[in-house]
Amino acid sequence: MKPLLACTTEELALLVTFCGYPEVGKGIAESSMESVTPENWQSVMQATIHQLMLKQIWDYEREANNEAPISEEMETFIESYVESQWMIRCSHVPEQHILMIHKMDENTWLSHLIDRDIIHEFAYITSEELPSHIKEYYSFTNINFVDGMSFQLTEQDFDLLSDKSNLSKLEAYAYLSSEENEAFNEFINALGSKQWSLNNISLFNLPTLEADPMLTNIMFFLPSSKGIWVVEYSEDSERPVHIYLRSYEEWGAMLDEVGNIQL
Repeated sequence: MKPLLACTTEELALLVTFCGYPEVGKGIAESSMESVTPENWQSVMQATIHQLMLKQIWDYEREANNEAPISEEMETFIESYVESQWMIRCSHVPEQHILMIHKMDENTWLSHLIDRDIIHEFAYITSEELPSHIKEYYSFTNINFVDGMSFQLTEQDFDLLSDKSNLSKLEAYAYLSSEENEAFNEFINALGSKQWSLNNISLFNLPTLEADPMLTNIMFFLPSSKGIWVVEYSEDSERPVHIYLRSYEEWGAMLDEVGNIQL
Protein backbone atom coordinates (compact mmCIF):
# COMPACT_ATOMS: atom_id res chain seq x y z
CA MET A 1 0.00 0.00 0.00
CA LYS A 2 1.65 3.21 -1.19
CA PRO A 3 1.22 6.16 1.21
CA LEU A 4 -0.83 9.03 -0.14
CA LEU A 5 1.07 11.40 2.13
CA ALA A 6 3.87 10.99 4.67
CA CYS A 7 4.66 13.99 6.84
CA THR A 8 5.75 15.17 10.26
CA THR A 9 3.35 16.44 12.91
CA GLU A 10 4.48 20.01 12.22
CA GLU A 11 3.93 19.61 8.48
CA LEU A 12 0.44 18.20 9.00
CA ALA A 13 -0.43 21.00 11.43
CA LEU A 14 0.72 23.61 8.92
CA LEU A 15 -1.18 22.02 6.02
CA VAL A 16 -4.36 21.86 8.08
CA THR A 17 -3.92 25.48 9.19
CA PHE A 18 -3.43 26.79 5.64
CA CYS A 19 -6.53 24.88 4.52
CA GLY A 20 -8.66 26.98 6.84
CA TYR A 21 -8.65 24.93 10.05
CA PRO A 22 -6.31 26.86 12.39
CA GLU A 23 -7.76 25.43 15.62
CA VAL A 24 -7.42 21.87 14.34
CA GLY A 25 -3.86 22.65 13.22
CA LYS A 26 -3.02 24.04 16.65
CA GLY A 27 -4.40 20.92 18.30
CA ILE A 28 -2.26 18.69 16.07
CA ALA A 29 0.86 20.74 16.88
CA GLU A 30 0.16 20.63 20.61
CA SER A 31 -0.04 16.84 20.50
CA SER A 32 3.76 16.73 20.09
CA MET A 33 4.69 20.08 21.68
CA GLU A 34 3.71 20.59 25.31
CA SER A 35 2.96 24.27 24.77
CA VAL A 36 2.93 26.30 21.58
CA THR A 37 3.44 30.02 22.16
CA PRO A 38 2.81 32.41 19.24
CA GLU A 39 6.57 32.97 18.94
CA ASN A 40 7.32 29.24 18.93
CA TRP A 41 4.58 28.60 16.40
CA GLN A 42 5.97 31.22 14.03
CA SER A 43 9.43 29.64 14.20
CA VAL A 44 7.98 26.17 13.65
CA MET A 45 5.95 27.41 10.67
CA GLN A 46 8.95 28.97 8.95
CA ALA A 47 11.07 25.84 9.32
CA THR A 48 8.17 23.63 8.22
CA ILE A 49 7.50 25.73 5.11
CA HIS A 50 11.04 24.97 3.99
CA GLN A 51 10.39 21.24 4.48
CA LEU A 52 7.22 21.45 2.39
CA MET A 53 9.16 23.28 -0.33
CA LEU A 54 11.65 20.42 -0.45
CA LYS A 55 8.76 17.95 -0.79
CA GLN A 56 7.28 20.10 -3.59
CA ILE A 57 4.03 20.42 -1.68
CA TRP A 58 4.27 24.22 -1.48
CA ASP A 59 2.62 25.90 -4.51
CA TYR A 60 4.45 29.14 -5.42
CA GLU A 61 1.84 30.30 -7.95
CA ARG A 62 -1.02 30.05 -5.48
CA GLU A 63 1.07 31.86 -2.87
CA ALA A 64 1.74 34.69 -5.37
CA ASN A 65 -2.03 34.99 -5.94
CA ASN A 66 -2.65 35.23 -2.17
CA GLU A 67 -4.27 31.79 -2.15
CA ALA A 68 -3.53 28.91 0.17
CA PRO A 69 0.01 27.95 -0.92
CA ILE A 70 -0.75 24.27 -1.46
CA SER A 71 -2.32 22.50 -4.41
CA GLU A 72 -6.08 22.17 -4.85
CA GLU A 73 -5.66 18.40 -4.66
CA MET A 74 -3.95 18.72 -1.27
CA GLU A 75 -6.63 21.15 -0.09
CA THR A 76 -9.35 18.66 -1.04
CA PHE A 77 -7.52 15.86 0.74
CA ILE A 78 -7.06 17.87 3.96
CA GLU A 79 -10.68 19.02 3.89
CA SER A 80 -11.99 15.45 3.54
CA TYR A 81 -9.66 14.30 6.35
CA VAL A 82 -10.67 17.04 8.78
CA GLU A 83 -14.39 16.94 7.93
CA SER A 84 -14.75 13.15 8.19
CA GLN A 85 -17.60 12.29 10.57
CA TRP A 86 -16.68 8.69 11.43
CA MET A 87 -13.37 7.38 12.74
CA ILE A 88 -12.06 4.02 13.94
CA ARG A 89 -9.23 4.29 16.48
CA CYS A 90 -6.97 1.26 16.99
CA SER A 91 -4.70 1.26 20.03
CA HIS A 92 -1.66 -1.01 20.17
CA VAL A 93 -0.20 -1.24 23.65
CA PRO A 94 2.71 -1.00 24.39
CA GLU A 95 3.81 0.08 20.89
CA GLN A 96 4.40 3.81 20.36
CA HIS A 97 2.03 4.17 17.45
CA ILE A 98 -1.67 4.38 16.78
CA LEU A 99 -3.93 3.82 13.79
CA MET A 100 -6.91 6.03 13.04
CA ILE A 101 -9.12 5.26 10.05
CA HIS A 102 -11.54 7.91 8.77
CA LYS A 103 -14.59 7.15 6.66
CA MET A 104 -14.59 9.19 3.45
CA ASP A 105 -17.63 7.79 1.64
CA GLU A 106 -19.63 4.59 1.30
CA ASN A 107 -16.66 2.53 0.12
CA THR A 108 -13.53 4.54 0.97
CA TRP A 109 -11.58 4.90 4.20
CA LEU A 110 -8.49 7.00 4.95
CA SER A 111 -5.85 5.18 6.99
CA HIS A 112 -3.85 7.50 9.28
CA LEU A 113 -0.90 5.81 11.02
CA ILE A 114 0.83 7.93 13.68
CA ASP A 115 4.31 6.82 14.74
CA ARG A 116 5.54 8.17 18.13
CA ASP A 117 3.45 11.32 17.62
CA ILE A 118 6.07 12.38 15.05
CA ILE A 119 5.41 10.75 11.67
CA HIS A 120 2.00 10.55 9.96
CA GLU A 121 1.28 8.23 7.03
CA PHE A 122 -1.98 8.46 5.08
CA ALA A 123 -3.36 5.99 2.55
CA TYR A 124 -6.76 5.19 1.06
CA ILE A 125 -8.29 1.74 1.58
CA THR A 126 -11.65 0.27 0.60
CA SER A 127 -14.33 -1.05 2.96
CA GLU A 128 -13.42 -4.58 1.84
CA GLU A 129 -9.78 -4.00 2.77
CA LEU A 130 -10.60 -2.56 6.20
CA PRO A 131 -10.60 -5.80 8.29
CA SER A 132 -7.35 -7.08 6.75
CA HIS A 133 -5.79 -3.63 7.17
CA ILE A 134 -6.51 -3.70 10.91
CA LYS A 135 -5.22 -7.29 11.21
CA GLU A 136 -2.02 -6.31 9.42
CA TYR A 137 -1.59 -3.36 11.76
CA TYR A 138 -1.64 -5.60 14.83
CA SER A 139 0.37 -8.43 13.22
CA PHE A 140 -0.24 -10.89 16.05
CA THR A 141 1.98 -13.97 15.79
CA ASN A 142 2.73 -17.17 17.73
CA ILE A 143 -0.86 -17.70 18.84
CA ASN A 144 -1.90 -21.29 19.59
CA PHE A 145 -5.61 -21.39 20.38
CA VAL A 146 -6.78 -23.15 23.54
CA ASP A 147 -10.49 -23.93 23.21
CA GLY A 148 -13.20 -23.05 25.66
CA MET A 149 -11.60 -20.66 28.16
CA SER A 150 -13.85 -17.90 29.51
CA PHE A 151 -14.99 -16.19 32.69
CA GLN A 152 -17.34 -13.40 33.79
CA LEU A 153 -16.86 -10.42 36.12
CA THR A 154 -18.98 -7.67 37.58
CA GLU A 155 -18.36 -4.19 36.18
CA GLN A 156 -16.81 -3.16 39.50
CA ASP A 157 -14.33 -6.04 39.46
CA PHE A 158 -13.45 -5.39 35.84
CA ASP A 159 -12.74 -1.74 36.69
CA LEU A 160 -10.39 -2.90 39.45
CA LEU A 161 -8.33 -4.73 36.84
CA SER A 162 -7.33 -1.40 35.26
CA ASP A 163 -4.69 -1.02 37.99
CA LYS A 164 -2.32 -3.84 38.87
CA SER A 165 -2.17 -2.68 42.49
CA ASN A 166 -5.87 -3.55 42.83
CA LEU A 167 -5.30 -7.21 42.07
CA SER A 168 -4.85 -8.15 45.72
CA LYS A 169 -8.21 -6.53 46.51
CA LEU A 170 -10.03 -8.38 43.79
CA GLU A 171 -11.88 -11.28 45.42
CA ALA A 172 -13.22 -12.65 42.15
CA TYR A 173 -12.17 -16.15 43.17
CA ALA A 174 -15.15 -16.31 45.56
CA TYR A 175 -17.62 -16.65 42.72
CA LEU A 176 -15.52 -18.10 39.92
CA SER A 177 -15.77 -21.82 39.22
CA SER A 178 -12.55 -23.81 38.99
CA GLU A 179 -12.65 -23.59 35.17
CA GLU A 180 -13.32 -19.85 35.28
CA ASN A 181 -10.53 -19.40 37.82
CA GLU A 182 -8.09 -21.13 35.48
CA ALA A 183 -9.17 -18.82 32.65
CA PHE A 184 -8.91 -15.78 34.95
CA ASN A 185 -5.32 -16.67 35.86
CA GLU A 186 -4.39 -17.10 32.20
CA PHE A 187 -5.90 -13.70 31.44
CA ILE A 188 -3.97 -12.08 34.31
CA ASN A 189 -0.71 -13.61 33.03
CA ALA A 190 -1.39 -12.20 29.55
CA LEU A 191 -2.30 -8.80 31.01
CA GLY A 192 0.96 -8.71 32.97
CA SER A 193 2.98 -9.44 29.83
CA LYS A 194 1.36 -6.46 28.04
CA GLN A 195 2.18 -3.77 30.61
CA TRP A 196 -1.22 -4.23 32.23
CA SER A 197 -3.08 -2.64 29.32
CA LEU A 198 -5.81 -3.85 26.97
CA ASN A 199 -5.85 -3.01 23.29
CA ASN A 200 -9.04 -1.54 21.96
CA ILE A 201 -10.76 -0.68 18.70
CA SER A 202 -13.05 2.32 19.18
CA LEU A 203 -15.65 3.80 16.83
CA PHE A 204 -16.24 7.55 17.07
CA ASN A 205 -18.81 9.86 15.52
CA LEU A 206 -17.53 13.40 14.87
CA PRO A 207 -20.65 15.33 13.82
CA THR A 208 -18.96 18.78 13.78
CA LEU A 209 -15.52 20.24 14.42
CA GLU A 210 -16.87 22.11 17.43
CA ALA A 211 -18.46 19.10 19.14
CA ASP A 212 -16.53 16.52 21.14
CA PRO A 213 -16.15 13.10 19.48
CA MET A 214 -18.86 10.65 20.58
CA LEU A 215 -17.80 7.09 21.37
CA THR A 216 -20.41 4.81 19.80
CA ASN A 217 -18.73 1.41 20.15
CA ILE A 218 -15.59 -0.13 21.63
CA MET A 219 -14.02 -3.58 21.60
CA PHE A 220 -11.38 -4.47 24.20
CA PHE A 221 -9.03 -7.34 23.47
CA LEU A 222 -5.73 -8.80 24.60
CA PRO A 223 -3.38 -11.04 22.59
CA SER A 224 -1.78 -13.98 24.34
CA SER A 225 0.11 -17.12 23.39
CA LYS A 226 -3.12 -19.13 23.76
CA GLY A 227 -5.45 -16.91 21.73
CA ILE A 228 -6.93 -13.44 21.81
CA TRP A 229 -8.97 -12.47 24.85
CA VAL A 230 -12.06 -10.47 23.88
CA VAL A 231 -14.13 -8.47 26.38
CA GLU A 232 -17.89 -8.25 25.76
CA TYR A 233 -20.69 -6.65 27.78
CA SER A 234 -24.12 -8.17 28.40
CA GLU A 235 -26.75 -6.23 30.36
CA ASP A 236 -28.83 -9.31 31.19
CA SER A 237 -26.41 -10.79 33.71
CA GLU A 238 -25.27 -10.17 37.30
CA ARG A 239 -21.75 -10.49 35.95
CA PRO A 240 -22.11 -8.56 32.69
CA VAL A 241 -18.43 -8.51 31.67
CA HIS A 242 -17.77 -11.63 29.59
CA ILE A 243 -14.13 -12.39 28.75
CA TYR A 244 -13.56 -15.08 26.12
CA LEU A 245 -10.46 -16.60 24.59
CA ARG A 246 -10.90 -16.45 20.80
CA SER A 247 -8.85 -17.95 18.02
CA TYR A 248 -7.05 -15.64 15.60
CA GLU A 249 -9.60 -16.58 12.93
CA GLU A 250 -12.56 -15.80 15.20
CA TRP A 251 -11.07 -12.46 16.17
CA GLY A 252 -10.52 -11.67 12.49
CA ALA A 253 -14.16 -12.50 11.74
CA MET A 254 -15.24 -9.99 14.40
CA LEU A 255 -13.34 -7.28 12.53
CA ASP A 256 -15.64 -7.75 9.54
CA GLU A 257 -18.31 -5.86 11.47
CA VAL A 258 -16.07 -3.02 12.66
CA GLY A 259 -16.49 -0.76 9.64
CA ASN A 260 -20.13 -1.56 8.95
CA ILE A 261 -21.33 2.05 9.24
CA GLN A 262 -24.37 3.21 7.36
CA LEU A 263 -23.93 6.81 6.18
